Amino acid sequence: MSLREIIFEKYDEFSLLENQTEKDILRSEIKTMLAEYSEMDSNCYHLLGLVDIESDDWEENIEISIGNFKKAIELDKGNFLAQLYLAHCYHDLNRLELALENYNKVDREKLKEFQVWRYTKLIEQIGYCQYKLGNKQIGEQHFEEVLEWYKKLPEIDRVVPSELIECLPKNHRIVTEIKKIETYLE
Repeated sequence: MSLREIIFEKYDEFSLLENQTEKDILRSEIKTMLAEYSEMDSNCYHLLGLVDIESDDWEENIEISIGNFKKAIELDKGNFLAQLYLAHCYHDLNRLELALENYNKVDREKLKEFQVWRYTKLIEQIGYCQYKLGNKQIGEQHFEEVLEWYKKLPEIDRVVPSELIECLPKNHRIVTEIKKIETYLE
């Protein structure tokens, strides 16, 4: 097994861990292995970004993650997941203009093929940014698209539309229809 395969196998193990101490130890191992790896590519930088934001102290490391996601994209413009996570970082920092700019760069077709729930969440997050930036009508158009996806997706492919619910009034037609679909949101 190559060093690269070992690194990515360790990341798979890391992503499943729930014990924070074990996760911190494995994060350190992965970062050390990547620091010694001489063939860093887009996926390696993407992974580096992920191990830092998937921690309790993600806010301390978020700028490092942003740099790693940018490097991943620089090395491979087609790395749509690195682009998505870069947007998530800006979103988490409430830098919504940058989040929106980067969400709009995500290859939607590749994301939809990869995981339809992530695609639906992307549409919701674009709507959230638009809505919070004062473009409420555009935001609602995106939320309408999320609703249409919810109507046709099986339950396993749905994710709670928390940002949509945060933006719209509780009695808004879109919220009401989603509550009918997802009874646990009541």
